[in-house]
Amino acid sequence: MRPLLKLCGNHSNQDTNRSLQSSADYIGFVFAKSKRQVTREKVQDWLSNTSKNDKKIVALFVNERADQIEAALDGLPIDVIQCHGDESPEEVKEIKIRLALPIFKAIHHHEDALKRMKMFEGIASGYIVDCKVGNQWGGTGVSFDWTTIPSYLKEGKRQKVPVFIAGGIRPENVEEVLKYEPDGIDVSSGIEKNGMKSTELISLLEERVKSYDYNVPR
Repeated sequence: MRPLLKLCGNHSNQDTNRSLQSSADYIGFVFAKSKRQVTREKVQDWLSNTSKNDKKIVALFVNERADQIEAALDGLPIDVIQCHGDESPEEVKEIKIRLALPIFKAIHHHEDALKRMKMFEGIASGYIVDCKVGNQWGGTGVSFDWTTIPSYLKEGKRQKVPVFIAGGIRPENVEEVLKYEPDGIDVSSGIEKNGMKSTELISLLEERVKSYDYNVPR
């Protein structure tokens, strides 16, 4: 069994095509304010002339209301919503019910992160453990203390949902994360060159993730 792979922050037609042609399980689009922010019209255009290739499409929002998310995604083939801010369990539950879609909840690493993770039990369909830097919610290329990964994985296992590790992951350091056997890897800036998704870096990441079979003793 290999870890799931999520390529996030696609913000051009070229990015989208490169991610769709990869072996990733999920490809993500950021609808929140950021340098990788996209619009419904653009995503609709990028996805209209190509096949999803069995990939699940993830739409990322930060502290957005359920009705605004519904309007932003109208007509798009979205499979999962990622709530990447400091949304409350009640807000996330409302989004999940209104959109009738699975929710990935971002948990930003800090001393109370596990306590916060427990608050979303039965609501979140999965977690993205990331690193918050200043007023930026993600996509910074900065990692957290990876020695804490096992505690997040243990809580995810208890809740019976997958836990993805994000923040500062690149092809050259992904094996440091994989040794903890996370359910999934979430990469954005780590597969970019000059702000765009790189086929070369995606291939290198895929190669290292694919070769890491958790059932093979090391």
